[in-house]
Amino acid sequence: MLDFRNSNYRVASSMSEPNLENSRESPEAAPADVSLKGLFRKHRGKMLLTYSLFNVENLLRLAQPAALGWAINDLLHDRWLGVWILIAQHLSHMLIGSIRKMYDTRAFTSIYSELATDVIVSQKSQNEAVSRIAARSAMSREYVDFFERYVPMIIRSGYSIVGALVMLGIYDPWLIVYCGGLIVPAMILNTYYSRKTLKLSTGLHDQLEHEIDIIQEGGEPEVREHFDKAAGWRVRLSDAEAINFGLMELFILGVIISCLVRFCSLGTPEAGDIFAVFRYVLMFIMGMDSVPRLVEQMSRLKDIGKRTGRPKPGGRGRGPKL
Repeated sequence: MLDFRNSNYRVASSMSEPNLENSRESPEAAPADVSLKGLFRKHRGKMLLTYSLFNVENLLRLAQPAALGWAINDLLHDRWLGVWILIAQHLSHMLIGSIRKMYDTRAFTSIYSELATDVIVSQKSQNEAVSRIAARSAMSREYVDFFERYVPMIIRSGYSIVGALVMLGIYDPWLIVYCGGLIVPAMILNTYYSRKTLKLSTGLHDQLEHEIDIIQEGGEPEVREHFDKAAGWRVRLSDAEAINFGLMELFILGVIISCLVRFCSLGTPEAGDIFAVFRYVLMFIMGMDSVPRLVEQMSRLKDIGKRTGRPKPGGRGRGPKL
């Protein structure tokens, strides 16, 4: 006869063993996929919708200087067609922008909620200290910020740089050459700036990872020393940005003057065309100005990814000295 009791016991045992293994393996859970690629892959539907709206918004923004120039020229000749075109452009831009901003908040707050939960669960499974878990959870917000703020900045910069050059080429192809001369010094300065900010961001994050431990266990001298060091890293990051900005502004001034002199020397251009060209030159420059902020943020994310993506034996010290 079959021993159903034994067989049932074996069946029950075999069903329960995987659960025991899973419970034993849970502390060794795989690290959370804290990366730009992983976050986009998981939430690409929400992100693609908001970026589509943002592209339409930027196409309308790109048309604004031309619409303003058209309105100025028509008003100087007692015509109103350009004014109505400007009104239509502005109202369309306002409507699309408002819808996109309302959707952005809903989409990215839900994305951060999921990401923070994944990071905390993953870090707890690796037996990290609470202070590091709290710091890394807060740092992970910068990944969502990248998609919410910095990807739109990249898109906006693309329209400002490429779109403005295309529009300037319609007015005078030589203006593309004049503005293009700004790209080489920008590349050189931002390469150096990227290396500098990566080093400084690493020092700042090393310091922040110990903040909760110091607040809980340290006295007044230790707390003061911690915040002084953190402030020191932030000041050095700010100084690096200021130096990069100042050097770029020298080249930008040369581009503005040369473009205005070139276009105004072409016979007798209309007032609206001069205004439109000047606005497109400024749009191009604003696009170039945003590159250092993107470089700094990428350096910060590169360092944060190393901390939140996988466990590190032995941990870190309190960071390099200032």
